[in-house]
Amino acid sequence: MNSFTSEQLQQLRNVLREELADAGLRLDGGEHQDEAREDFRFLRRLRRNADSAASKVGMTVLLAIISGVIWLILQGVNLWKGI
Repeated sequence: MNSFTSEQLQQLRNVLREELADAGLRLDGGEHQDEAREDFRFLRRLRRNADSAASKVGMTVLLAIISGVIWLILQGVNLWKGI
């Protein structure tokens, strides 16, 4: 595996920073890095909350289906008994 020289690594860092800056993500200062970290933390919290909400909705739908099937079975049993 080829290793990079320190000059090549610095050039690579500069190119990467320029590309990220073009995309709207500045990392050239400590303040910008902290803000980027907070943005990513916010996105992570948002994703986790969305996953949690989707899980709860899915469980609610599953519970409704199971409850409906149980109700239908009980209605059939009651009809069979003649109640």
